[in-house]
Order: sequence, then C-alpha cells, then structure tokens
Amino acid sequence: MQWNIADLPVFAAVVQHGGISSAARELRLPKSSVSRFINRLEQDLNIRLFERNSRQMRLTQEGEIFYKHAQLILEQVESADAQMNGLNATPNGELTVSLPMAFSRLIVSKHLAEFHRRYPHVRVYITVNPKPVDLIGDHIDIAVQVGELPDSDYIAVPLISHRLIWVAHPEIARRYGQVDDLSTLNDAVHICEARYNQTPLAIRHKGSRDSITLNAAIETSDPIMIKDSIQQKLGIGLLPSIYCKEELADGRLVQVAEDFELLENAKASAVYTSKRMLSARTRVFIEFLKEICAEL
Repeated sequence: MQWNIADLPVFAAVVQHGGISSAARELRLPKSSVSRFINRLEQDLNIRLFERNSRQMRLTQEGEIFYKHAQLILEQVESADAQMNGLNATPNGELTVSLPMAFSRLIVSKHLAEFHRRYPHVRVYITVNPKPVDLIGDHIDIAVQVGELPDSDYIAVPLISHRLIWVAHPEIARRYGQVDDLSTLNDAVHICEARYNQTPLAIRHKGSRDSITLNAAIETSDPIMIKDSIQQKLGIGLLPSIYCKEELADGRLVQVAEDFELLENAKASAVYTSKRMLSARTRVFIEFLKEICAEL
C-alpha cells in the first residue's frame, strides 16, 4: 500500500462537506493543507478522485468506489479505538508481577483478596524473586525491587522507606544486656541479609557517625528467614521495622542496641517500563501497592 491512511479522514470530510473550503472549516485546517492531502492521496493512488471546476467538485467513478472503502476503513478504525478505550478504562487482562519474598508474604498477600474483589477481570501472575529482574527480557509488567535502584530507563514509584532495627529474642536480649560497643554487637550477629553483610553500614552512635561491617556466618536474601532464626535465639538480627511489627508488639522479639541507629532505611519501589500507554490493569495494581504500603 503506497497511500497514507491518515489522509482518509480529510478525503472523507471533503466528500461529506462538498468541497475543500467547507472541509477545511470543519477540520480547522488551512485550505492549502486540505488541498495538499487530497493531491497527495490522488498521486499515491494514481487515480483522480474528484472532478474539479471553479465552483464545485464531485467524485469521479473511481472516487466513489474508493469512498465506499474509505468509509468502511474509518468505521473499523473508530470501532477499534472505542474498543481499546473501553479496555483501557476497565481493568482487565493478564498482569505479570515480580515481588521479593518478604514483601509478598508480609505486605501483599493479606490484601490480594481485596484487589480481586475490586478488579475481578484482572488475571495476576505473581512470581517471587529474591533479585532484581529484567522487566523486558522476563516479560514482567511490574516488579517491586528493594534497596537503592540502579540508574535505568525504568519508571520507579517509591513504596516504603522504613527504619532498619536490631532485634533479638527476649532471652538473648537479657543475655547481652545493654550493648554499648560495636564489637559486642558484631559478634552477636550470626545471620544477616546478604546486602548488609560484609559491607560498611553507616550508623549514628550517641550523636556521632560511625560504621559497622557485619561478618555473619549465615547470609540470605530472605528477611523472613532471619526473623524466624532470631526467634529461635540465633543472636541479634537486623530487620526492617515493618517486617517485625507484630513480633515486637506481642513480645516475641524486642528491640536492642538502640544506640546504634542505622542511617540507611529499608526501601522498596515498584518499577515498570514506561509511562506511555500504561494499561489500566498496570495502573490500578501500582495504586493498590501504594495504598497498602501507605497503611504500614
């Protein structure tokens, strides 16, 4: 096909309004632009669509045949546009989401029933990944990533930024008592998230900045494993405060070493590939994540 489909609405307007001047007024285009579109279409089709004189223009036989086809094409375009607008307005279809383990179990899972009640036509496929994913290569629509995000072309929506705190089983807390030096604290940490192990962590101790480099014997990508292990008296653990709220509230865990305040927060963001042409299902799931994280 050598002709431009974008010329069809102009061609149809000239036919429907009986001339270039009337069509130009309707389309709010200069007469010269309308004439140029019609001339280009005739040249591309290699046929004359209109018979012209100084006072009027009418369709040729070939023009009448082409106009019938043009009407069908424009109707199909309008129908497709209306259908796509309808799909975009009502969230539906398939959505692939990647979540970290702890975030999925401790934050998202208890709210999925509510999401399904609101958007029953969205089919959600959730994968649990301990590491960042390749959204395009892995065909992921939305991924929640923890920690600082590397520079990328992805769009990032901040979801949480909560304190990292030192916690322990009450019996362990009594055993260590008031932790007042870095070496004692370091010796008490036996399990740690890999991102925090063997890397300097900035802290504030009694108003002064310092750092601690943990050397835990066990490292993992799963904060839930750390929490479970700490409840089994495996020393002192470093956890995001939002992941141990219930245990702190009911006394299964207690906060320790409060004088050693981590300057880094536990962060999580929702990332996706582009703001352009964002589907309704993607948009509502991001809003859902923002809503439940705001309640933490």
